Amino acid sequence: MSDLHWEFLDSKFSTARAKVPGGWLLVIRWGSGTGMTFYPDPNHKWNGESLP
Repeated sequence: MSDLHWEFLDSKFSTARAKVPGGWLLVIRWGSGTGMTFYPDPNHKWNGESLP
């Protein structure tokens, strides 16, 4: 498996995304907390801004 390529997004929180099969892996950091989630987007059309 190849390394993930993280793109940092323009957000009020420290947010980055990585293209993975079937969508995007998102990491969000705020204060001392960190969260991770998957955003389904099989064709990778999301531009990293507001959701469609």
